[in-house]
Amino acid sequence: LSGEIVHSWKDEPCHRWEHAELLPDGDLVVVGARLDEDAVADPIQSGRYVMRLSWDGRVVWRREINAHHDVSVMPDGKLLTLVFRRRRIPAIDPDNDVADDLMTMLSADGKVVESVSLYDLLASSKVPFSFQKAGGGGSGKHRLIDLFHTNTIRRASLPGLLGRSPIYGRNTVLLTSRHQDELMIIDWPSRQLLWHWGRGVLSGPHEASLLENGNILVFDNGLSRGWSRVLELNPLAPDQLVQFAPGSSRFFNRVMGSCQRLRNGNTLIVNSEAGAAFELTPPGMPAWIYEGTQQTADGHRVKIIRMRRIETAVVENILARR
Repeated sequence: LSGEIVHSWKDEPCHRWEHAELLPDGDLVVVGARLDEDAVADPIQSGRYVMRLSWDGRVVWRREINAHHDVSVMPDGKLLTLVFRRRRIPAIDPDNDVADDLMTMLSADGKVVESVSLYDLLASSKVPFSFQKAGGGGSGKHRLIDLFHTNTIRRASLPGLLGRSPIYGRNTVLLTSRHQDELMIIDWPSRQLLWHWGRGVLSGPHEASLLENGNILVFDNGLSRGWSRVLELNPLAPDQLVQFAPGSSRFFNRVMGSCQRLRNGNTLIVNSEAGAAFELTPPGMPAWIYEGTQQTADGHRVKIIRMRRIETAVVENILARR
């Protein structure tokens, strides 16, 4: 909290890491993207990977599986991530390929254990789901309909609240879809959509997470409004919204953005495009502000895709074992 670097990892050459998770043993798992000729030619098909690094920076394993945006750690040590797959879906667009998201479970050593198409799951859902039209990128054979742009996949299980609703079941996962303006909770074993919400309220959202009280915290980019906010909502009564935001166009992220509820009750919010972050108390007062010092070649502050508070005791326990 005093701003000193405790530990760092790097990999070269590298374009970016989209998310990183610190494991209990001190290893780091990252979702990354390289920048080479193949990746530039078709970024949906190549250049993406999941990698596990040891505490001292050694590459434990690296899997090039077109992973993107997120990786989260399950209680049994497995890893949940998102994988792009280019496919033609006539019901969506008969003339152009669609970027489907494969919800993919990896073993602790990086092997694919299970993989489920998000499109197939939603198209066959017992809970009605209508697909919102999404724009396409590229041209010619590289044109692609980015239907979901799912940016987060997280565990949604809260067994203590299972009696309240099946959405808190032992094997449920929560997804955030930027281009569908939706949050979704899916039962992993049965491949069933249990709940979805957001369209008409959220606009280009990022990084929904389930809180211990059963509520959901989400970064609402506000593309249709021109300003961003963070919302806390009860999924069983989503009209009951609590808003965290400066409430002006000065806080506006067209892309990226993240949020985290801290153990002290504060909320850490990342102003990604400004390369900054701030922590708000429950009444909405700033407790801590961070502004990055790294700059791009043209003098702009380097974007921060995500920032995550890690409890001091977690790092101290890792260091004590070394």
